[in-house]
Amino acid sequence: MAEYESLIESQFIQPYITSDDPVLEIGVGGGKTSKLLKKSCRELICADISSQMLQATRSRLGDDRISYIKLDGLTLNGIAPESVDVCFCYDTMVHIEPRDIFNYLNLIPHVMRGKRLCVFHHTNILSDLGWEKFLSEWQNNLLGQRHGCAFSVMSDKIMEKFLHHLNYEVILQDTKSVPRDCVWICKAPAID
Repeated sequence: MAEYESLIESQFIQPYITSDDPVLEIGVGGGKTSKLLKKSCRELICADISSQMLQATRSRLGDDRISYIKLDGLTLNGIAPESVDVCFCYDTMVHIEPRDIFNYLNLIPHVMRGKRLCVFHHTNILSDLGWEKFLSEWQNNLLGQRHGCAFSVMSDKIMEKFLHHLNYEVILQDTKSVPRDCVWICKAPAID
């Protein structure tokens, strides 16, 4: 856990997030990344499709400088337009299928303002470790049924296509820090 926290803080939080930034985290899980984000930002919006995960995060972190939004999985309803400078989505897109990732990427620019900085982390089945993960899980995920913790069938090439199509400006594509996956630092397009 300490290595996980150190990696996220040093590579993806400290270089990009300041104490002036309102930050949206999509997919908070139990709040391990939220805890790291809270130390670096002005305000944190924790958003998740699971009421249980939001409650677990609230129990862990409280309400000081944090708001909690239950998402429906299709929209970002409940998050004010042009309200956040940073969108952080780490250890979430690894479980989301490509069409749903594309949907979120399409919605995110509407809630962004100022820096419009995004940190996205997803699986990369084209990496050696990503392919091993796919081979270990594929039989549990047939006929449109997904095992709850299964990783999605995503790649850096698909994400690159999505980001380009939706006019995100790529700042960094990192396939080294987490060798099984890919992390993107990018700027969301401005919405007129």
